Amino acid sequence: MMKTGLLENEPKGTHTGTLLFALSERERRIFFPDFDFSVNCLGGLEAAMIDPSTLDAAGWEDALTEFNPRVLVTAWSGKTVPEQWYDSRGCALEYVCHVTGSVRKVVPRTLLERELCVTNWGATITHTIAEHALLMVLGLLRNVPLWESALDREEHALPLSRNLKTRSLRGKRVGIHGFGAIAREIARLLKPFQVELCAYSQGVPDSHFVAHEVIQLKRLESLFEQCDVVIECEGLTPENRGVVDEAMLRRLPRDAVFVNVARADLTDEEALYRLAQEGDIRLGLDVFQEEPLRRDSPMRSLSGAWISPHIAGPTWDTYPVCGEHALQNIRKFSKGAALSGVVDLAIYDRST
Repeated sequence: MMKTGLLENEPKGTHTGTLLFALSERERRIFFPDFDFSVNCLGGLEAAMIDPSTLDAAGWEDALTEFNPRVLVTAWSGKTVPEQWYDSRGCALEYVCHVTGSVRKVVPRTLLERELCVTNWGATITHTIAEHALLMVLGLLRNVPLWESALDREEHALPLSRNLKTRSLRGKRVGIHGFGAIAREIARLLKPFQVELCAYSQGVPDSHFVAHEVIQLKRLESLFEQCDVVIECEGLTPENRGVVDEAMLRRLPRDAVFVNVARADLTDEEALYRLAQEGDIRLGLDVFQEEPLRRDSPMRSLSGAWISPHIAGPTWDTYPVCGEHALQNIRKFSKGAALSGVVDLAIYDRST
């Protein structure tokens, strides 16, 4: 059953019914630039604030015990909610409002199994990731990575286009590995280009593909064999780690575009490097197995690849939108209204 707060037990902390913002100073600035943290109440809850980045595990548990929050607000700096504290007599925690994406670092899966309410930024940034994927696809088709060297050539448009092998997106067959919220937003953005859209994702109902007019492929191999462009946006699970290996990548048509805005561990990074070096694929990567990408990484030397520093997520102007989404959820929670961006077990298991 969901925890019902302090109805039956005496609280151990001195700040009963607290809304606890556990955020670093940087997180407060970028997510809540206009919010007055000096206010002592939000949604009928007494508001308090700590910086978890300054606490070790024992200090974090002590702070939770002292404030005993009913609502806990966390972000990238958040520390794991201790199961021992959650199980303690009088623990008031009912809701974790996570301002950012994956909640795995903050909330153990067992707490979701026991129906602790958890939300994250939900669909507030799906459009930014979809836009970045589209940017990379268009840029690679026009061979943006080679533009700088082409500027030095005294050639007219015709020979330049031939040498750069520029291509249009219109009419291409585009495959999406994954069909969650981000993939569906990518599909919407691609519609005006009159592409033929295909997707593969295990566990997604057939109705989702039909509703978005996307061809559902039954095998990942078919996606790679049949598409001119493949966009990687599948959630990482133990079952699909490394599924895009060299054999899979070599199923792509020669000079196909492969873009990854999901997780690096879905792919064989060394195989990606080899194929791009051989000129077999046009490669766009926003994620890497080691981040930030070290200066001596061979990926940086690939002349035909387009590398971005893991910035497909929130753009600078959408961070405050994520913060406002969290504040709205807190207000809804205090009124017993339905929340947005709820993290259930299925979403939890597919997030990384």
